Amino acid sequence: MRRPACTLVALALLAGPAAANDDPISKVERTNPRHMPPLPPGGYDLPLSPPVVQFPLPPQWVTIRSKEDWRKAGRIEKKLSDACAARRFRQQMPMRFRAVFKTDVLGVAFGHGLNLVDEDKLADKKMIYLFRNGDSTGCVVVAMDNQDVNALRAAGAEVNPAGARR
Repeated sequence: MRRPACTLVALALLAGPAAANDDPISKVERTNPRHMPPLPPGGYDLPLSPPVVQFPLPPQWVTIRSKEDWRKAGRIEKKLSDACAARRFRQQMPMRFRAVFKTDVLGVAFGHGLNLVDEDKLADKKMIYLFRNGDSTGCVVVAMDNQDVNALRAAGAEVNPAGARR
């Protein structure tokens, strides 16, 4: 008589918590305590993945293309390179304008302010600045002459419509 009573008590204890939770999510067992439970019957209201949307890439223009080494493009400016490493002379958008050389691709900024952040006012308006490793403390800045007609006119140089100096 005592044995059937113990069996009934054990069954009541086992069935009690399961009968109290009729939630389908709590009935799903996990294979490992760290695993997430599978989707409940009927699923969630949320989509399984976000919709695929095309995001436009930022505009990037190759402004200089050369088969030579980048070191021959101009002179390396030590003062500007130090300011670049301190993030006080840098590109506004890294690699927006590019210079493609034989071995490297360098970022380009213009001395008149296009794509250039110059907190110490170190830039010359007639120069083009090439940035190698422009987003690091090992930044190297190469300065080269700008043959842009508008920059030459603003500096007071005489320029004919074809772009040659008189």
